[in-house]
Order: sequence, then C-alpha cells, then structure tokens
Amino acid sequence: MLDCGVRPASRTVSAADISARLGVAPDAQLERGSLLSPRNSNSGRRETSVWIRRSGLGDDRELVDHVTALVGLVDGFREELARLSNHCDLELLLGFASENGQGGFVLPARLLSELGALGLDVVLDLYPPVPDEVVARG
Repeated sequence: MLDCGVRPASRTVSAADISARLGVAPDAQLERGSLLSPRNSNSGRRETSVWIRRSGLGDDRELVDHVTALVGLVDGFREELARLSNHCDLELLLGFASENGQGGFVLPARLLSELGALGLDVVLDLYPPVPDEVVARG
C-alpha cells in the first residue's frame, strides 16, 4: 500500500487559502479548529490546517513514480510554495506498507535533490503488517 502526497500544514494559513494561493484543488483539506474525529463531538480540535494533494497514480506504481509525479506537480507552483514556507510546514508524505512485513524502496539522489530544491521535508510513515488473528477479530 502506498499513500503519497504533498502536505502543507499551518497554524495561520487556512487550507482554503492554500488552495487559492496555489491555484490547485486538494484531494483533502482539514481546517484548523475542526474536530479530529467528526463523528465524535467531544474529540479534540485540529491545531493546524492541512492541505493534501496526492499523485493520482495507482497503488500498482512504484513509490519513485508517485514522488516524481508530485515533484512535477509542485514544480508548477514553486514560487508560491517558497512564500508559503514562511507560514507552513511543507512536507512530502510517503506512507508505505508491506503485506509480508518486509519491503523497501529507493529514492534516487537526483529526485532527492529536486525535493530539497522545492523545500519539501520528507515524512515517511511505515505501517507494519497486521497479524491475521487481529484482522480476524476485527
């Protein structure tokens, strides 16, 4: 399983404003002050606004393909991202899970250089496999 996306987050800039400034619609956005769990009115509230744009590629594609697609997207609004960096944490989220418990990927140096030039921090979320007995109890 892969979950890859560009994720600006801010305490001062709303997700709607990030959309307007970038001129790109997000795949998901969460506003500061909204409930962490919308189904539970007693849940905590978000401390930051979050804007998420995914690569649009399927799970059958390699992680490097997702990252390359996102770099291509972000390159189109490089200057606005630089301005947002004063008010936002700019991240490239890489969520990775392997069904058999072992897996990996390579991000070529050239691609890492491009990410650095765009000012994106790389966040790697690893999801361990779930034991069959836990899934069965569900």
